[in-house]
Amino acid sequence: MKICFKKSKENEVSVVQIEYGKEIEFKYVNMIKNLIKKEKLEEPMTEGEFSEAEVESIRRMTQLINQEVDEFEK
Repeated sequence: MKICFKKSKENEVSVVQIEYGKEIEFKYVNMIKNLIKKEKLEEPMTEGEFSEAEVESIRRMTQLINQEVDEFEK
């Protein structure tokens, strides 16, 4: 599952899911369903002016989610 974090000029952050190259509305329920199916989150994309710390935080969050899913499967 691929997700993209977007930051507007007003510093508002939104999230969209990328499916077959197209943006679709991100829903947490869909993310959970995909994780249950053992699909991992791919490296997230970012658009807009995120600081390096923000980008690293987003990447780390997806890594931790994937680690938790791996642990749950054991």
